[in-house]
This record gives sequence, C-alpha cells and structure tokens, in this order.
Amino acid sequence: MESFTWAKAPTDHPEQTKVAVLLPGSGYPVEGPVLFWIGEMLGAMGWHVQAVRWTSDDSPSADPHEFAANAARQAFAAAPDSYQRLIVAKSFSTLSIPWAEEARIPGIWLTPLLTDEQVRSTISASSKDDLFIGGSQDKLWDGGRRSETAGTFFEVPGADHSLQIPNDWRASQQVQAEVFGRVEAFAAGLASSEHRGY
Repeated sequence: MESFTWAKAPTDHPEQTKVAVLLPGSGYPVEGPVLFWIGEMLGAMGWHVQAVRWTSDDSPSADPHEFAANAARQAFAAAPDSYQRLIVAKSFSTLSIPWAEEARIPGIWLTPLLTDEQVRSTISASSKDDLFIGGSQDKLWDGGRRSETAGTFFEVPGADHSLQIPNDWRASQQVQAEVFGRVEAFAAGLASSEHRGY
C-alpha cells in the first residue's frame, strides 16, 4: 500500500490539526465517487486528508484485519501530528474497525462488512459514536445490525454495495448527496466535541 496527501490542513495553527485517513475497498479506490467527494469535503472543512492506494505487492489474504489496520497506521504515521483523528473506510477496509476501537479513533464506515464476526463483536461492545452507512440491497450490510446500540446506522434504501441505485444514476446521485450530508454533520460534530487526544 501507499499513502498520499489528498488535502493539506491549514498550517497557521498546527496545534489544531485534524487528520482524516481515507481507506479504499478491495476494488473501490479512493477516487471512487463516494470516497472522492468525502475527501474533497473534509479538505474543505479544514482536515488534513491522507489517502491510501493498494499496490501490486499487497498481500491481504493472510490476515485481512491486520492488513487493513496496518494501512490505517501507516497513513496516520505519514500525516502531520494532530489533536483529532478520523478514519473513513470503505468495505474491505472496515476490517480495521477492531483496531480503530482499540486506538479510540472515530470512524465513518461505508458499507461495512457487518457479516464479519470480529467486526460485529467489536461494534457490539463499542462505546464510540461511529457512523455506519450501508445500502439496503447490500448483503454484507446485513440489515444494518438494527439491534446494535453503539454508533449511528444509516441505511440507504435501494442502494447496493457501491451505495448506488442500480440502473439509475440520478437516484444514485440523490442518495449519495444525503450520505454526504450525514458525513459532513458527523465530521463537524467531531471537530466541536471533546474527542481530543485519540
């Protein structure tokens, strides 16, 4: 994997730096529409955004949870020091949820793999106020785990694993705009809360 700076944070007050890491899905790059616009949004909100790309020598199969966690760790290490950290992960990279829980880093988890036992057990025991977003037609979303009490779950009606409405680009744009609104509100809430020190 490799990481690169998507957006630089303002440098006039380094003690107020906020760092967000964008993690792709296995076949959904950070340049994909949902992650792209979230990266642009966070940059406009004053976050330093560090994005990850997979490379040809990546080998996630041996321990996918550790692979995803290591991608997050390396991206944060390449970013400036910060008082606030945030993970935005798509699909495969949501396998970093157990690591983020241990590190106490809030997350925006897009189409999380809620059928994964480690992910489910971590969410069940979590007290973090994360944001989980998935489509009602995504089998890996598993109904949004409606019984969970931690975090905020937002289900996009009719959306698939790409958070798109199949065969309807206009409807896809509309539902993704709502997703972006919820992401913006969540990120703004973090910036104004007492999540410092994560």
